[in-house]
Amino acid sequence: MTRYVHSTRNLENPAILTITIDRPPRNAMTLESYKQLLAALQESHLDETVGCVILTGAGDKSFVAGGELSEHAQLDAERAQLRTALIRQVFDTVRKHRAPVIAAVNGYALGGGLALMASCDIIIASDTAKFSLPEVKVGIMGGTRHLKRLVPDKVVRWMALTGTMVGADYFLRLGAIQEVVPAAELMAAATKMAQEICQYSPTAIQLMKETLNLTEHMDLDEGYHVECMATSIMKSTPDGKEAVQAVLEKRRPVFKRK
Repeated sequence: MTRYVHSTRNLENPAILTITIDRPPRNAMTLESYKQLLAALQESHLDETVGCVILTGAGDKSFVAGGELSEHAQLDAERAQLRTALIRQVFDTVRKHRAPVIAAVNGYALGGGLALMASCDIIIASDTAKFSLPEVKVGIMGGTRHLKRLVPDKVVRWMALTGTMVGADYFLRLGAIQEVVPAAELMAAATKMAQEICQYSPTAIQLMKETLNLTEHMDLDEGYHVECMATSIMKSTPDGKEAVQAVLEKRRPVFKRK
């Protein structure tokens, strides 16, 4: 079986795991490639030695250029529902992954690729990155709700109804992505961000991400209530006690990793 998804550890910091989608020439996703991506995400979710995941595409053309259209052409309504159920599970697994997931976007992020990117916690893009929702051009739907997590509603409607493609600088101005770097520096920038995350307590990072997910659609009172409960949980952990003690003693904290 051809492998379309590869997982590699950072040699200097093994807590950083890179998952690479590798389906030339533009990393368009098939059912099989989505299955492999889901398996890699689930495996890393259960691996407590993983402190941060970098998700990227192989080559310099695409992060993910949507779905493979030749496969779409063969789907009836029932098979399409089965396929989209798997895709939703992939996006949900990224969003609810125990560790933060950084999207390193190297080129096109189209349709499902844009939704996959939007499911990540942090987005770093190359200056060659391009984004669009081309679904109306190819007779399918999707991606708008995920994009709405990144940009205002009127931008979503404009992109979805016209299929317009925008560049990384446009998304940067809207606050949709955190950083734009030259293509040659993309993985270094993503790794630097991952290293920054991995210096903190694994317990705190995991609890912070879960709190962010839980409160995303809550009102102010409910959301802050959840945050206060999370603070109470964190204070009862060894890492929580070590963090406070390190500040009081003016030293670097020492957190235990798996």
